[in-house]
Amino acid sequence: MQVNKKLDVYYHEQHVGTLAETPDKRIAFQYDSKWQKQGFSISPFSLPLRNDVFVPNERSLERFGGLFGVFADSLPDSWGQLLLDRYLESIGIKKGEITTLERLAYVGKNGMGALEYIPSKESDFDFKNTGLNFDTIAKECEKVLSSKKADQLEILYRMGGSSGGTRPKVLLSEDNRDWIVKFPSKNDPEISGKREYDYSLCAKDCSIVMTETSLIPSAVCEGYFKTERFDRKDGEKIFTITFAALLEADYRAPSCDYETYFKLVRALTKDATLDKEQLYRIMAFNVAGHNRDDHTKNFSFKYTDLHGWKLAPAYDITYSDTYWGEQTTSVNGKGKDISRDDIIKVGSESGLSMDFCTSCYDDIYSKISTLDVPEEITYKYLALKSNTLRTL
Repeated sequence: MQVNKKLDVYYHEQHVGTLAETPDKRIAFQYDSKWQKQGFSISPFSLPLRNDVFVPNERSLERFGGLFGVFADSLPDSWGQLLLDRYLESIGIKKGEITTLERLAYVGKNGMGALEYIPSKESDFDFKNTGLNFDTIAKECEKVLSSKKADQLEILYRMGGSSGGTRPKVLLSEDNRDWIVKFPSKNDPEISGKREYDYSLCAKDCSIVMTETSLIPSAVCEGYFKTERFDRKDGEKIFTITFAALLEADYRAPSCDYETYFKLVRALTKDATLDKEQLYRIMAFNVAGHNRDDHTKNFSFKYTDLHGWKLAPAYDITYSDTYWGEQTTSVNGKGKDISRDDIIKVGSESGLSMDFCTSCYDDIYSKISTLDVPEEITYKYLALKSNTLRTL
C-alpha cells in the first residue's frame, strides 16, 4: 500500500497549508504563502499565522496521533474510528498498517468542520437517507459494537465514518439541511434518545443556544435523538474547532476547568458578553443535570469571515456519568460537591454580573427539576434548592 507522506489542507477551496510526516511520526504543518496574507489562524495558540514550519510536541503522538489538535478534530474518534477500522479490515487493510495521514486521506472532504484533505482516498460518502429503517440501523450498530458481522457495514461507514463521540450515529442531509442521528451505545438504556431530546428542550428553555432537535419514532425504544449540525449552513461548511484542539488537551481524561474555558471565550470573542453568558448557562446546566461528560471535546468555537470567533451552540448535553464519579471539567477547583457559590464565583470572576449569575443559576436549577431523570438528581436539586433558599 502506498503511504502518504504529505497532505494538502483546504478550506472553501483555498489552500491553507501542507501537512508532512517527520521521521518520528509527528505531523508538521506549514501555512501556504497566500493564506498567510489573506487567511486566518486556524488554531490561534498553536498555529499563529506566520511563515514557520510547526511541529507538535511529543505528547501529540499519544493524544492526537502526532497531529496538531485542529487536524485531529477532523479524524473520527470512538464510533467513527471503529467504523473506519472495520471498513478498512473488510477491504484487507489492518489497523496497524495505516498511518495518521492515511486516516486523514480517508476522511478527505467529508470530515466534521470545514477542513478538507487532498489527495483523498474516499470522495463518495453518502449522507443522504438511504431508505433504511432507523430501527434496522440501530440493530446494525449493535452488531458492530458487539464485534459481530454487520450486514450493512459499508453503509454505516459511509453514513457515520467521519463522526466522533461514543454513541453510534449517522449523518444525513434532508432538504438542504444536515443532521446527526444518534443510537444507543452498548451500555445505554433504551430511553437514552428520549432523555437527550428532553434535555435539549430543557436547555433551550434555559436560554442555552442549541440547533434544532427532534425525536425519531421507533418500534423498539422511545426514539432516536436527531440534531441539526452547526458546522453546516445552507450547504456551506463552517470552520469549527474544539476546546481540546485549541488547548492541545487530552479529552479522554479530566484535564481542564471552567475558569480556563472562560479565558478561552474572552480571548477569542474579544470578551463578548453573550458568549460568556452562554458558557455560564452550559456550566450550570451540566452540573445541575448530572452531565459529567463535559470534556474538552464537547465545547467548540465557530469561525466565519463575517462574525469572527463565536462560541458554538451547545451539544452532547444529557445525563451522563464518569467512572471516577465527578465532573470531567472542574468548577472552582471541584469535580464533585459543587455548590451554588462555586458556580456563581466562576461566572462573576469571568466578568458577568452577580445579578445575572444568581438569577440564571436559580432559573436553571428550578427547570432541571422538571426532567425525568434518575432520582439522585432530584434529591440533589432539592438539597441545593433548600440551601439556596437559606442563603437568599
